[in-house]
Amino acid sequence: MSYLYQKKSYKKIILNTEDAIKNVGSATAGTGNSEFTFMNFNTITIKEPSYLKIDAVSADITSDAIWNFKLDNVSYNQNKYYNSDSNGTPTILIRCFNGKSSMMLDNIALELPPQDINDFKLIILDEAGNGIGSAKFSLEICIQEIDNEIAK
Repeated sequence: MSYLYQKKSYKKIILNTEDAIKNVGSATAGTGNSEFTFMNFNTITIKEPSYLKIDAVSADITSDAIWNFKLDNVSYNQNKYYNSDSNGTPTILIRCFNGKSSMMLDNIALELPPQDINDFKLIILDEAGNGIGSAKFSLEICIQEIDNEIAK
């Protein structure tokens, strides 16, 4: 038996909140920014159906709040995604940091159809609807083509 290696497209994107265009958005008044738009990168072209996953996240925050991360401005397969908070924006991560870095171990993936991504909008709120204040977050996002043999 022999195997033919088929190269799959794999992209890593690191988003730092301090590099984004910040906006209070839907955060409770006076609690800081909750919407972060990232536009200063080359267009990301996805030619085949792919998974978007969070590989790692870090934060310089010391609260016990549970943070909810949502990703907007990206097309995704709505038939393969469920969000229990009745908000149409997909949740990509929920974490409590306690002042330490946190690895993404939940193996959650958002399925993306072919598209060109020109910007990301990251929405970060705690369970009370507060923004991040002066905290800084960094997310390592991976976009990888779906292996059709595994997906069947």
